[in-house]
Amino acid sequence: MDRAMHERKRTGRNLALALALAAGFGAGLPAAAKTIEPEATAEGVLADYTVYIGGLIVAEGSMKASLEGESYRLQNRLGSAGLPKKFWDARWTMTSEGRVDGDKLRPSSFAFTSTENDETKKRLLTYNDAGMPALSFDPPLSPEERESTLPFERKGTLDPVSTFLVPVANDGNPCNRKLPVFDGKRRYDLDLTFDRIDTITTRNNGYSGEAVRCKVRITPRAGMEKAKLTKTMQQRDDTRIWLAPVDSGKFYFPVRVQMRTPIGGAVLDVVRLRPLGVNTAAADFPSN
Repeated sequence: MDRAMHERKRTGRNLALALALAAGFGAGLPAAAKTIEPEATAEGVLADYTVYIGGLIVAEGSMKASLEGESYRLQNRLGSAGLPKKFWDARWTMTSEGRVDGDKLRPSSFAFTSTENDETKKRLLTYNDAGMPALSFDPPLSPEERESTLPFERKGTLDPVSTFLVPVANDGNPCNRKLPVFDGKRRYDLDLTFDRIDTITTRNNGYSGEAVRCKVRITPRAGMEKAKLTKTMQQRDDTRIWLAPVDSGKFYFPVRVQMRTPIGGAVLDVVRLRPLGVNTAAADFPSN
């Protein structure tokens, strides 16, 4: 019994980290699908998505992006689904706010709430003008967890939700860049390199059209070196992300993510898109 419980918890931890990274990749919203009118992208979009691992659905969620001038606000809600939900009821809510500065994002706050089997934890990152995040945890972290990253490793980083709201440089290429990420516990780099231009259709025809495919290399910096998932991704070079243009190509957002995890191949697909209009602008996420 104890061994079975340990295996379930270990599987849950692997799945949690895999979903956290996949959700981070998918935190931006594609708005170039045929079902989205061009004029609607100025206010933003609301999307539904699914995450499959090993061919089985493991999570589903909703994402909302709002762009107003130089300000952005991103919200992401994710919950376990399918078979995993029977033994691991988990829900995550992430919100990121900040401003666009040229071809870079400057986050001002990142809030994260997780509920796993009725245990709730909260995390808040607030950034000063120099890009240094201040951390707040409820309940507080242990001293060992707090010391897993040093201040110089956190400065100038992005939170995982704002990571792939990608403003492009003059050449219009959303790939060929390094993104430093810090989620409050883990510090890692995402190295994107251009692969090719694809025409794709995501699950349930959520997005159909042209997208830029990038190769992604995940390099751990602190707080995650011992994770088996991290070692798997370090040793492999088969993580891919498909980015679609919005706002006349000024920004790119993920429409699909494929990656390898210790428990199978993971695919995040956008399955439904709609503009933030009269009926959706003030709406919150549906309950998971």
